[in-house]
Amino acid sequence: MGHSRAVGAAAVAALALLALGLWLRPDPGAGPLLWPRQVGGVKAAVATLATLLLGLGWWWRRQGRPVRGKGVRDALLLLLGLLGALCWTNLLQWNYPGFGHPSDTFHYYLGAKYFPELGYTGLYECVAVADAEAGLREPRPMRDLASNTLVTSGAVLADPERCRARFTPERWQAFRHDVDALRSRVLPDRWARFQQDHGYNATPVWGVLGRALTSTGPASDAQLFWLRALDPLLLLCMVAGIVWAFGWRTACVAVIFLGTNYAAPYGWTGGSILRQDWLVASVLGLCALRREHHAAGGALLALATLLRLFPGLIVAGVLLGALGRMLRSRSLRPTRPERDFVLGGVALVAVALPLSLWSGGADAWSGFAENSRVHLSTPLANHVGLKTVLSYDTSMRTELARDGAQEDPMVDWKRARSARYAQYALLHGALVLIFMGLVAWAGAGRPLWVGGVLGVALIPVGAELTAYYWSVLLALAFLRERHPVLAPGVCALSALGWSVASLWHWTDQIHVWLSVLTVAFCVFVVRLVAGGSPADQPEPVNSSSSSQ
Repeated sequence: MGHSRAVGAAAVAALALLALGLWLRPDPGAGPLLWPRQVGGVKAAVATLATLLLGLGWWWRRQGRPVRGKGVRDALLLLLGLLGALCWTNLLQWNYPGFGHPSDTFHYYLGAKYFPELGYTGLYECVAVADAEAGLREPRPMRDLASNTLVTSGAVLADPERCRARFTPERWQAFRHDVDALRSRVLPDRWARFQQDHGYNATPVWGVLGRALTSTGPASDAQLFWLRALDPLLLLCMVAGIVWAFGWRTACVAVIFLGTNYAAPYGWTGGSILRQDWLVASVLGLCALRREHHAAGGALLALATLLRLFPGLIVAGVLLGALGRMLRSRSLRPTRPERDFVLGGVALVAVALPLSLWSGGADAWSGFAENSRVHLSTPLANHVGLKTVLSYDTSMRTELARDGAQEDPMVDWKRARSARYAQYALLHGALVLIFMGLVAWAGAGRPLWVGGVLGVALIPVGAELTAYYWSVLLALAFLRERHPVLAPGVCALSALGWSVASLWHWTDQIHVWLSVLTVAFCVFVVRLVAGGSPADQPEPVNSSSSSQ
């Protein structure tokens, strides 16, 4: 199968799937055709079949056997890649059903549009006041976003002027209209649960674009639909970038992971507003580095960092590789690619940072820092990473520690997790430093994009994130051209996630074991690259003759 024909067929199929899913999307008032358990079974099957297909090709090559049926295997890989894309949409069930994500849209639409009035802590309070003015005066549980604890809305409703005073009369009426519009699209009990979540947490840089987009008019079906459609369109651009930089086979492996992994399915943030922009910027940054557009790669990865902070570990991977090269060569002089990478990143920051200050106010970043501090100190059941593993106390798992009699049923669990981590914080820090040293050793003397992918492997070790950010691990597939075992390895990581979910049924246990598997795999990836195996040779980009 020629490269151009394969890419063309994939592009047409992807666009057809997107059009079918968006324009003929199911009625949110109707029941789904398939339920999450059934869709999960399909995802597990696709990931497993991809593992077997790619693993067989890798094994044949390792044994020195002739590679058989290459055309058939290419066709099967392309089919599995398309199925992976379909799995990302939950087989067109989206949010079972309905394309939109009402809760996440609520937070990022109102949080961005009214950030000057709400900041990071005023969203739930002012929504409670707007609800009361609409006739919903009954006090209800809500989260105090300043302390991240559950309280009731009674104190807020006793002094509603405290919220209204933040707005001009015109802005308050606009806010009330948008709250009414978003409330009218969900059931009352679900609306009440929105105010028990964890608020609007985007960076001020994200807020610049988010506020501009949401301020194009009052909330309406048409506006919300197009805002929600941005992420799928951006992801299509991301896949096109992977094809351009690494070839369509690597793109298939990456899409299979994106669509089938357990930790980061569509249901967490899909159907919201620009919740995948950080991922697209991160991946396209690596693609630009692969194509030796180093300044553009630096700018894109800097943008991803300003959008969600933790992609800064990808930047760290690039810089650690450069540091390793300097130490090996005993020269502090940067190479031309290293210099261009840094200059591209600095130029992006020089533009985006002042723009965020102008748009969000001088205290936007200090508010974000305090908001992040509160959230980082609050354990969540769907956290993942090495820190999550070290914090786990089997005697205080959710199954045993959850207390429905308390205002916050998880308060004892959270305290136990925090206390447990305090015992291992120094060990965690030491492990992170050791792993950073391994990344520097592995990336030394290799292209900058390799260092960036090693930075992706650093994320589960150095950061504790909510699970849906682990979609970035699809970038580990980029190393398959140098280390072919990683193609089936990435798919196997996805398949094993479903095995974990079938063995454990409580969210915290599932995500702890997902973290164990992923950290182990990332250690394997970095060690494999550091070993410099004979397969550590890049294949021609987009070669139609490159092997599986």
